[in-house]
Amino acid sequence: MSERRIMITGGGGFVGQALVLGFAELGWQVVAIDLAFDGPPSHARVQHVVADLSEGERVEAAGVDVIVHAAWVTTDPATLGISGAEYRTKNLAPLETALSLATQCCPGAFVFVSSSGVFAADDAEGGLSDAHVPTGSSPYAVTKLRGERLVSVWGNERPTRAYVVRLGYLFGPGEAVRPSRQSVSLVARWMEDARAGRPLEVRADDPRREWTFTPDLAVALERLIADPSPQGPIHLGSPHVLTDSDVAECVAREIPGTTVVTRRAHGRVKPPMIPSEVPALRDLEWTDPSAAIHTLVGVEAVA
Repeated sequence: MSERRIMITGGGGFVGQALVLGFAELGWQVVAIDLAFDGPPSHARVQHVVADLSEGERVEAAGVDVIVHAAWVTTDPATLGISGAEYRTKNLAPLETALSLATQCCPGAFVFVSSSGVFAADDAEGGLSDAHVPTGSSPYAVTKLRGERLVSVWGNERPTRAYVVRLGYLFGPGEAVRPSRQSVSLVARWMEDARAGRPLEVRADDPRREWTFTPDLAVALERLIADPSPQGPIHLGSPHVLTDSDVAECVAREIPGTTVVTRRAHGRVKPPMIPSEVPALRDLEWTDPSAAIHTLVGVEAVA
């Protein structure tokens, strides 16, 4: 049996790096595409390719079994000092290039990494299920939704199975600020504050969120793409739903002397995303947030 090959765009970013390393550890040969990488490949099965997909730069995709498009500019256009139209181009042009590559090499599956950020805070009360229609109006939400539709239409016209996966609140190793992602997760922020001896600030309304440890993503995605029948946008994430204070307390327990305080809440937080009922994922053991934070603190202490 020949080795499976996967191409991951945005392979130098937070989510992309997690997928690159995760698939390499699962035995895949990984081609990671990005504008820049923070260091050399961290695994013998990984190949780094520097390319600008927004300019339509071509990369060799022959023999690739799966393409995962994780490249995305999450920083809002106002912060970047660009227009909404420029922001859309920065995100959709690389996606169109990736789809063009997939059209040429015809992999078994194409995965578009979307987000629960397509939803607005009032799209649901108890939890965001597959049945809820996203109404997010931010540039990020609107552009992600356009990407979802583009991939769905493309998939209807091709033999390649097209998957749209929505990720929620993520945390894990390797988080860093990049031009395309100028903020980090709450967990990373709390860990930085705890290390610096600062109290961990939690919103006074203490929202509930689903917390997904990024090393789980490759395992989940490998199972998903083995399913021959992709169905609509799939909510791919942990079933572990905790309040902000619960998770902040997990960090505080790992770093002695840390305190948790409340601060005034501004705006509403969207409810947690309910994982899709996909048979391939029913028995998947998602890492408990407390165990994940224990692991994360240990890894960073060694580093």
